[in-house]
Amino acid sequence: MVWWRMAVAFLLSLACLAADRKGGQRRDFPSALMKRPVPIAVHLPSAAAQRAWLERHGPGPFQIVLFLPGAYDGPEDLFRQGIFEDLARREDAGALRPALWVAVTHFKSWYADRADGTFPFDRFLREELLPALERDHPGFGGTPGARSVAGLSMGGFGALNLAGRTGLFSRCAALSPALVEPPFHNLGFLLRRSLKGTFGRDAETFASWNPWLHVGGETELYLGCGKEDKYGLAEPTLRFVEKAQKPGRKVFSSFRDGGHDWAYWTPEFKRLAPWLAGQDVPAL
Repeated sequence: MVWWRMAVAFLLSLACLAADRKGGQRRDFPSALMKRPVPIAVHLPSAAAQRAWLERHGPGPFQIVLFLPGAYDGPEDLFRQGIFEDLARREDAGALRPALWVAVTHFKSWYADRADGTFPFDRFLREELLPALERDHPGFGGTPGARSVAGLSMGGFGALNLAGRTGLFSRCAALSPALVEPPFHNLGFLLRRSLKGTFGRDAETFASWNPWLHVGGETELYLGCGKEDKYGLAEPTLRFVEKAQKPGRKVFSSFRDGGHDWAYWTPEFKRLAPWLAGQDVPAL
């Protein structure tokens, strides 16, 4: 039996090393509100990268970046696309401010609380996940100024809502955001079903979750979309940018060649990483 235990330990160690090589870890977060474990992916900068940055730039909290995948995407994509690995490499080289990045599984929730109260996903993010991350990783987050939220497609919708509804974040990036409005007729069956399951059919119920009404609140805002987006999101994203602009607010935007896929999103998020981590303005 000893050899069997040693083999299991060896395989587990290999799995951990593989996760480390990709710059992060996969975890199940036990949620009392959701009554289930929520799979997440976490990138924690190395202690050496944190120490070196503080020695050069002085004290101050590091950023927490909450990353919200799209309807057909999940935390695993940050490993598959090499995003976490790229963050670790740049942090260790001193080229990127260290930040704690966390990607969540969304369960087609639209990152909102279901109207009937049975699936409080927004509350899970605000009341369980963020406080636990800040408790377990002191020096990251703690104030709106040290928190960013980013998302793509359905996650862009969620990021704009978290920015606009909660006041918990100072920076928000939404790529190819799903700027949906009821009655959702122009969407595919599965997305239409998930929207109605979350928000019901009442436009008044949806109003408090409608990004067009709060335009992301007062956060610094970055919006982008591929010009060949198959859902035609470039035009409404541009209109949203225009609506969100007001005196004193920083609103950035960029529209590049690309579609509604990781071939567009991956280089965009790598390019936005310094801004989301609390550095300067985004490279446009």
